[in-house]
Amino acid sequence: MEPASGTALLIEHLKSDPLMMLMALSSVAIVALALERTFALLRVRLAVGAAARVVAVARKGELADARKACDGVGYPVRDVLVAGLDRSLGKVRGEPLMAMSREQKRVAGFMRAWVWMLGTAGALMPFVGLLGTVLGVMSSFRAIGDSGQGGFAVVSAGISQALIATAVGLFVALEAVIAFNILQNMILKLSRDLSLVVEELGELILSRGGENAGSAAK
Repeated sequence: MEPASGTALLIEHLKSDPLMMLMALSSVAIVALALERTFALLRVRLAVGAAARVVAVARKGELADARKACDGVGYPVRDVLVAGLDRSLGKVRGEPLMAMSREQKRVAGFMRAWVWMLGTAGALMPFVGLLGTVLGVMSSFRAIGDSGQGGFAVVSAGISQALIATAVGLFVALEAVIAFNILQNMILKLSRDLSLVVEELGELILSRGGENAGSAAK
C-alpha cells in the first residue's frame, strides 16, 4: 500500500501545486525534445554514411557520376555535396569549397537546433525545485502559526511538499543534463565525420580542376 499512497500523494501535489505541474510538463517536454533530436541526428548519420559513398564514387570516377549519386543522400547533408559539385561542374556559379563550407554551417545549425533548451532546463530545474522547497517550508510555518501548536501532524503536509519538490526538480535536471550531453556527443561526432567527407570531396574537386586546367593547356 506504500507505493499506492506515494503515487496518490504525488498526483495530489501535481494538481494543487503550479510548480510541480511546471516541472512535470518540463519533464515531458524534455523527453519529447530529446527523442526528436535523437531521430533527427540518426537521419543525419545515415546521410553522412551515404555522403561517404558519394565521395568514393568521386574518387574512382567522374564528378558528374558523384553528382548523380547525391540523389541517395538525405537532407541536409545532400545540400553540402550538391553545393560543391554543381559549382565544380559549372551548373552554378561560385566557388565550390566556400559553398560547401557555407552549407556545412547550416547542417551544424540544424543539428544543434533546440538542444540549448536541454542545457537550460538542466541548469534551471534544481532552482525551481528549491523554490518549491522554500514554499513547502513556508507552508509548514504558516500551519504552525494558524494552529498555534507544533508537531509532525501540523507540518507534515508542508514538509512533504518541500521534499517532493526537491526530488522532482533534481530528477528533471538530471534528465535534461543526461540528454544534453548525449546529444552534444552525437553532434560532435557527426560534425567531425561530415568535415572529413567534405574535406576529401573538396580535395577531389581541386585535383580534378587542376587536371582539367592541365588538359585545357595541352
